Amino acid sequence: MRVSQKNLEDNLIEKKILIEKLKELLITDGSINSKYNEFKKIQNSWIKTGQVPRSQNVIIWNNYQHHIKNFYDYLHLNRKFKEIDLDHNLKEKEKIILNAKELLKNNDQFKAFKDFERLKKRWKFELGPVKKEKEESLEKELSSIEEILNTKRKEFESNKDSILKSNYSKKESLITEIQDLHKIEINSIKNWQEKIKTFDTLKNKIELAGPIPGKFKKTFWNNYKKVTREFYSKKNKFFKNIKNIYSENITKQNLLIEEVKRIINKDDLEKERQNVISIQKKWKLIKPVPFKANEKNWKIFKNTCDTYFQKISQNKNIESKENKEFETKQNQLIEELDKFKGKLNDLEDISKEYLSINKINSDKEKLFFEKIKNHLIRKGINENESQNKINEMKSKFMSNDQKKSEIYKLNLKLDKLKKDLIQQENNLLFFKDNSKENKLLNTVHLKIKNQKIEIERIINNKKNLLK
Repeated sequence: MRVSQKNLEDNLIEKKILIEKLKELLITDGSINSKYNEFKKIQNSWIKTGQVPRSQNVIIWNNYQHHIKNFYDYLHLNRKFKEIDLDHNLKEKEKIILNAKELLKNNDQFKAFKDFERLKKRWKFELGPVKKEKEESLEKELSSIEEILNTKRKEFESNKDSILKSNYSKKESLITEIQDLHKIEINSIKNWQEKIKTFDTLKNKIELAGPIPGKFKKTFWNNYKKVTREFYSKKNKFFKNIKNIYSENITKQNLLIEEVKRIINKDDLEKERQNVISIQKKWKLIKPVPFKANEKNWKIFKNTCDTYFQKISQNKNIESKENKEFETKQNQLIEELDKFKGKLNDLEDISKEYLSINKINSDKEKLFFEKIKNHLIRKGINENESQNKINEMKSKFMSNDQKKSEIYKLNLKLDKLKKDLIQQENNLLFFKDNSKENKLLNTVHLKIKNQKIEIERIINNKKNLLK
């Protein structure tokens, strides 16, 4: 765009004002720091100000550089700030060198040289001097890069048609690779990450492959956009689905945590041991879960499970202590029976006290009631009546849980008796009619009779317990 003569004159006036400001920096009062900041503002304003009349361009530029030099000489009086500026300029020029080297890799020679011109302009007009020992090597390195870029541009001009065709062929081949990559069906995050990495590499190669013939540009870029759009669409769909799976799995983890917490509040924790172990196995099957969420939930879950097992251990210690106390109490009552010389009612009181014990050892219980039965027989009560009396005591003094346990034992005994009875009745089939006086046959009949009496007694005992 052509700049009008008026704008050129306005820019000249503006630059003269900036030069006057540079002069004033040397004579006005103020700290070095504030002057340095103002100096940088003047430099920035100069860069933003446009062109001046061609006849004044060299004069105004030399005048500006003269006062820039004067200001740097002035700064020399304060080495600290000069060092800061020199270091700043060095770092920025080193960055420009690195960026310029990157341009050497670009296959689009026109774009590379255009970008280099921008870097060179910043080098010349925006940055100040560096230390003398660095200045020559930096200038030499920048010139060397410029020379290589110029050579490449000339080579490109000489072989433009073949290079453009070659670039087009490379880009078409790279698009085919993206299309092939797009067809590969994968369902894991790791594989998708590898796929994205490959896609980005191919995409970068396409963008760096250089210009192509103008007649192919529209078709190529439409195809390129379509392929990349399809890839991003498939990628986004996968990760959106993964996000939903993540959410579901985090919910599953939270439900398992809550389930263990509910178990901890139950009375009989030992019964829930297999349940907790099963929950721990279920936890291991919940995949995938985001790392941070999984780490957080795992700590909560582990601590909750640890609390459960710690409570079991504590309960066992308490239970062990209680069991010892119960056993001592049982032994005391059994010993009391050995010395017993009281009345029938006293036996009932001892039985009541014995059955009030929360946990009773079955062997000791059997011994206890055998001693009760012996005392009843000594008092003139026959064996059957003594057993009935014991059953009445149990029915009267047992807790509901004890009754349930007693009924369970009776049921086991009853099942065994019934099976034995069936077996004995089957055995009768092996005896012939003429063997009716056989002693063995009489024994079988007697055994059957006693089993039926015992079955009837157990049934009656169960009825008493269920009243």
